[in-house]
Parts: sequence; structure tokens; C-alpha cells
Amino acid sequence: YEDQDGALWIATDAGLDRFERQSGSFTHFQKNAADPHSLSHNSVRAIYEEPSGVLWVGTDGGGLNRFDREAETFTHYQNVPSDPHSLSHNFINDIYQDREGVLWIGVKGGGINKLFLGSLNFATFRHNPEDPNSLNNDDIHGIFEDRSGLLWIGTNGGLNRFDQSTGQWR
Repeated sequence: YEDQDGALWIATDAGLDRFERQSGSFTHFQKNAADPHSLSHNSVRAIYEEPSGVLWVGTDGGGLNRFDREAETFTHYQNVPSDPHSLSHNFINDIYQDREGVLWIGVKGGGINKLFLGSLNFATFRHNPEDPNSLNNDDIHGIFEDRSGLLWIGTNGGLNRFDQSTGQWR
């Protein structure tokens, strides 16, 4: 991923790398069990930068990380089974921001999470076999918003369309 400053961010199974083109230098970020502000997991699957410059990093087992560029530290957002407003699962496949500024987090086996940035609470949409107006599968692979504001979500079960204005899934 290329950020607004022209640096390249590289997701790997051994952590997160930042390559500064101007200087030709690499910075490597890894999980450090002794440092609660290090990357939450070394297997990185998704990188997204908000227009404001905030960088989000999704991992395969450590949940979601918000990177503080000045301090070069990470804040972790993970599943807490007793908290229904936490991330639904710690295996992140995709991060997408819609035109309203809402972050959508595609989770492997945990559905899709809507992150309310003001409160940092998550709402979760999952497959419900008894409800035809739900996701067709909880294994999310991709998220996209079209020009009309419809969200398109690719899952292991196919393609889903979500109309946020009506709450209808198809």
C-alpha cells in the first residue's frame, strides 16, 4: 500500500514493513510480547489509510490495529467475548471506508464489522440461516461501495449487496 506521504507499507507473515522511498530505508514492525503498543500479530492481511492519515492494520489472529505515526505505536482492537460492541473475530481480511467515513472490517469467520469512529464501538452483521435478510456467509473477503452508496461484500458464499438506507441484504 502507498500512503499519502509516498511510503510503501508491505503486509507480510513476519510483520509490517514501511519503505521510505526518499531515503531507501525500511522500518519493520513486529509483535513484541513485552510491549503492549507493538503490532498485535505478525501475520498482516489488510492495510487501510483514512484520508486524515490514520493507518489501520488488520492481522490474521491479532485483530485490528490503529497506528500512531508520531509515537510509532499501535492501539489494538480485538474480540472480547463478553463485549458485544467489540470486534467479532480477530482474523481480518479487509478494511474499507465508505463515503460517510464509516470503517467496514471484513472478518474471516466473523461477518462484517461496522466501526463507529466517534465511539470506537463495533456493530456486527453476520449470517443467520433463519433470516434471508442477512449475509450469506461469515467469511468476508472484500468490501466495496458503488456510486449509489450500496455496499458490495464478497464472501465464501458469493456476493452480497447491502443497502444501508433500508438495511436490506441481497
